Amino acid sequence: MAKLTRKTTKLLALLVFVTAIFSLNACNKKTSDIPTNEHVVMMTATCTNIGTFDENEDYWENSSWTVYYDGQVCYTSTYNKSGVLKDEIFDLSKEDLKTLYTLLTEMNEFEDEEITSEYGNSWYITYFDDKGQLLDSFSGDLTNKSTLTDIEDIIESPLQ
Repeated sequence: MAKLTRKTTKLLALLVFVTAIFSLNACNKKTSDIPTNEHVVMMTATCTNIGTFDENEDYWENSSWTVYYDGQVCYTSTYNKSGVLKDEIFDLSKEDLKTLYTLLTEMNEFEDEEITSEYGNSWYITYFDDKGQLLDSFSGDLTNKSTLTDIEDIIESPLQ
């Protein structure tokens, strides 16, 4: 067996090190399924209170969320007399953002649902690609729409 020179040993060690670094970087890139980390709108959601109300009372009218690919969420909640009572900006956790993106891209529940009750909530949800192009939308009741209720849970949980 040939004896390796000191220079050859150093070159082999460098080669192993560079190969390991490239392997780690390749693994890191595969862990993020989100196509961008730019401040581009991923989705919007509006939940509206439906029914008959006494105009003299201050009731909740709607809440809206704008979720960006970088994880930032802009949230507002509006009442009929008071106006905007909540106007917040927060960040989703990396895990929640990745789950939200997966739900949006793999969902097949974007068929509109007719509102059949006189009272309750009506939702309007839009989903955009990383270039800002509208891909799909939903309007109606979330009842029996498990993926959409999971999306609702993710965007509402930081507010609780």
